[in-house]
Amino acid sequence: MGIRYEEVTEEVRKMVGEVESKYFPELKNAKIITLFDLKKRMSGGRVVLGRIMRTNDLLRHLTKDEASAVEGYDYIVTLDKQGWNAIGDADRVRLLRHELRHTYFDIDSESNPYKLIDHSISDFYEEVELNKDDPRWRERVAAVVADIYEQEKEDRKQERNKQKRKKGRGSSGD
Repeated sequence: MGIRYEEVTEEVRKMVGEVESKYFPELKNAKIITLFDLKKRMSGGRVVLGRIMRTNDLLRHLTKDEASAVEGYDYIVTLDKQGWNAIGDADRVRLLRHELRHTYFDIDSESNPYKLIDHSISDFYEEVELNKDDPRWRERVAAVVADIYEQEKEDRKQERNKQKRKKGRGSSGD
């Protein structure tokens, strides 16, 4: 069992910052960490390209030194590394924008103003407008990523069969 997550590159962090400042100025003070997910994650029969989570008190405590903030990170964004590496910058921006669209800044909150929300109708219309040049980008990208994982699975299977054949020949004295 290996490690599931790894730090993203500086290039990815920069792109997250650009998307955040352009589309989500209300997150200016939010502490967001972005990680690559190294393993395939499925939900509803589909590959998960990205996910955003709000940190709980324990995670905030454990990340307070890393976030250079007294209270640690507010959100964790995970990106499928295979998917990220397989897509271009336009789709990367779409993916980041989609994940950050789940955030909500509750100005009236006394404790933690950073919340998560499901898809809202107003966000849906905004995303449709922003993606009018490629409205089915998510399905297209998910299909590419699913194919990559399927090919890896097939390659592992072939390698196991190759090793079995090698062992079979070695034990018969050939």
